[in-house]
Amino acid sequence: MRPVDCPWQAADRVLAEIPGEVKVRVLDFHAEATSDKQLMGRYLDGRVTAVLGTHTHVTTADEQIFPGGTAFQCDVGMSGPYNSILGRRIDRVLETTVTFQPTQFEVAEGDVRLCGTVVEADSATGRATNIRRLVVTEMEAAELAAVVPPAGPPLM
Repeated sequence: MRPVDCPWQAADRVLAEIPGEVKVRVLDFHAEATSDKQLMGRYLDGRVTAVLGTHTHVTTADEQIFPGGTAFQCDVGMSGPYNSILGRRIDRVLETTVTFQPTQFEVAEGDVRLCGTVVEADSATGRATNIRRLVVTEMEAAELAAVVPPAGPPLM
């Protein structure tokens, strides 16, 4: 796809608009190529707290903190059913891909996972101090729900 705007110039423009007292800054970089995501991370190293890639829906194992203090990961992964193509039923996506006949891309079921990235940062400097992948399965979520009280009105 042709870019609508240069992402590097757009990042510079947006960062220039953020008040200086805002130290923690996170960029979700929705891009296809891992090389573009890595370039953005390096370009913004030391100017943002984290550059976290999205779009490919596959959790990458490249989380790191760059020398300037920016946390980076190419893709934080997908939240949804893993026995799927981007959360959709495999048979439906495969049928459309092979036959070129449109089908309904119904949501897949089973093996649901919540994926993400946890970044810890120094609020005074905005520099990342830790980054780690997060993957929570349905069973793990149910176990957590069993030990965490439901949200409700504050206890008096």
